[in-house]
Amino acid sequence: MKAILLGLIRCIIGKECDQHNEKGDGELKDILYRRLYGRRYMIVLDDIWSTRFWDEIRMYFPDNNNRCRIVITTRESNMAKYADSKSLQHQVQLLNKSEGWNLFRRIVFGEEDGPLLAISVIGGLLSKVGRSKDVWENIGNNVRAAIGESDKQFSNILSLSYNHLPLHLKPCFVYMAAFPEDYEIKPSRLICIWIAEGFAKLNEDKSLEEEAEDYLKSLMERNLVSVRSYHWYGKAKRYNMHDLLRDLCMKKVVDEKFLHVKNSPEVTLISNVRRVSFHTKYGVQDDEYASSDMSHARSFLLCIKLDWNLCLMLSTLSLLRVLDLLEMYMKEFPREVLQLVNLRYLAVCCDSLPSNAISRLRNLQTLIAKLHDGSCPADLWEMSELRHLIMLDAYLWIKDDYMKKKLL
Repeated sequence: MKAILLGLIRCIIGKECDQHNEKGDGELKDILYRRLYGRRYMIVLDDIWSTRFWDEIRMYFPDNNNRCRIVITTRESNMAKYADSKSLQHQVQLLNKSEGWNLFRRIVFGEEDGPLLAISVIGGLLSKVGRSKDVWENIGNNVRAAIGESDKQFSNILSLSYNHLPLHLKPCFVYMAAFPEDYEIKPSRLICIWIAEGFAKLNEDKSLEEEAEDYLKSLMERNLVSVRSYHWYGKAKRYNMHDLLRDLCMKKVVDEKFLHVKNSPEVTLISNVRRVSFHTKYGVQDDEYASSDMSHARSFLLCIKLDWNLCLMLSTLSLLRVLDLLEMYMKEFPREVLQLVNLRYLAVCCDSLPSNAISRLRNLQTLIAKLHDGSCPADLWEMSELRHLIMLDAYLWIKDDYMKKKLL
């Protein structure tokens, strides 16, 4: 607040502002108000994050009834509506390919213009290197590294998006690192995982699903996740995350020890990890090594097809709450899964589910099954905690009349 107040006062009185550096926020607000009173002004406040900040500062902009104007930019649509629901609001769109290239070219070759974030950073880098095809191709192949080396402020700006998230949204955001780059995920699957993880808290007016759906909507409104595709009736079908934002997620999960991502041979598994996601099948020496390092895991997501047998590993993951094996086809349902009585979420791809055994998973809330045989075991319907049954690429056959009536 103090830095913003001094910045506004400096715009009005110039270097004389330095004499006010030691004053408190209250005194600076009074100075700002007196300097603006009776004058015609336009003020631009960039990147406003919270309604609380706006409430605190708006009263020090006097209404002089002479067409003064205040322009704010924000990444949160709710903030824009809160500031003034009757004022003009402009939704900034992404540049198309042609516009992006024109801006990029102006930055590289010296034409003055107001640069945008990623294009500005890369353009600024290329303006300082030799203009040869080899040099530019080398930078093009290492875009993220180039950004990190050329402008630390870029990553700091993205970090603001995370730092200003409400506490309940931070784990939802960083959990996106569990999925590989350019991975597209269905909202129903993501919401069910968040519920199983305990991220969504019960609200008197909303179900857990509605609460988690609001979390996803909030991340989308902050431009932290994007809708990749829509259903024909207009609802979001799949979500994904921009590569640079995902890089931010990867940094946060390491810093906070929130999640271990096995995404290259060089990344070694660590002990006592609570969440594990496999993006590569290389670099794993054997099943015993994998299981011994993941015995404390509460979540395990397999985003690739592994060559090795999962049975030994699964038998040691007794604390698991989330197990997602949807990307790996297994002819037979792994019986070791039935010992994981703490499971809240299970996603599998196999020929069929075991008969009269699946109900051992008494805490299961979500079952996502991609089955070659579309039949479901009868004891499935006796699972009192089951909230979601999602069958992929299969028909659901219910032969028992009693079960049909119970389902209805």
